[in-house]
This record gives sequence, structure tokens and C-alpha cells, in this order.
Amino acid sequence: MGRSETASPVTAVDLRFLQRFESCELPEAEWTHLAHVRVAWTCLHLEAPEMALARIRKGILRYNTDVLGRRHKYHETVTVAFTHLVAVRMLAAEPWGDFAERIGDLLDPGNPVLLRYYSASRLFSDEARRQFVRADLRELPAMRRGMQPVG
Repeated sequence: MGRSETASPVTAVDLRFLQRFESCELPEAEWTHLAHVRVAWTCLHLEAPEMALARIRKGILRYNTDVLGRRHKYHETVTVAFTHLVAVRMLAAEPWGDFAERIGDLLDPGNPVLLRYYSASRLFSDEARRQFVRADLRELPAMRRGMQPVG
């Protein structure tokens, strides 16, 4: 999505959340799947998709290393594909709370959304962890006009 002509829905609270994440001040207990999505949502509102993805990637790698001590847990395909899905679902002026309420299917641990696009063997492969791999079951949804794909 990146910058748009409409006023950004990103609030001071959203920016503080992002700052706490990027400075590794966010407690591990708060680094949930929803928090990952919020980081993506915030970055995508602040920057063009490719720049947002670079920021998200850098932040997750740093957090995984500095806070969790688990840099090896970073998964490139999950990061890229999920950032893409968040970008596709975003509405220009929709605040974080409204977005979070609307995207329940992206948050459902019982039905992982990426398995609609990827076979488990492809998504959970070592190759997919190291580098972005394209979906093998069906293409990720197209981004709206004027948006550049991530990945």
C-alpha cells in the first residue's frame, strides 16, 4: 500500500508499538502472530511495499536474534507471503483496530492461511525458510492497481 493521498490511519500508539519492536523493547510475551501482522500493517502504511518488507525483515531478524536468541527461526517465505497478504487486505484509511477485527482468517491458528497457497512440504522446507519461494497450490492474490508486489 505504502503512502497514499489520504491521511494515514497510523496513530502515535501504532508508532510507539513499532518503535518498541524495532528497539527490541517489546517483551517476548507480546511478540505474537497478531504483533507480527501489526508490524507489517504499520510498515506498509509508512513506506512503499518493498521498503516496508525490508524494514519488517530487518526488524524480525534483529528481534529473533537479540530478544529470542533464535535467529534461525526466521522464515523468509512466511515473512514475504504474509506481508503480501496484509498489503492486499489493507484499506487506505482503516485504523489498526478495525483491520485486526476484519482479518480473522489471517489470524486463525487452526487454519493457517498460507496453507491455502502452499503445500506444507514446500512452505516448511529449508529452502522456503532461507529464501522466498513461490506458492505451489495457487497464486497469492493480486495486489490492487498501483501497488507493487513484495518479494
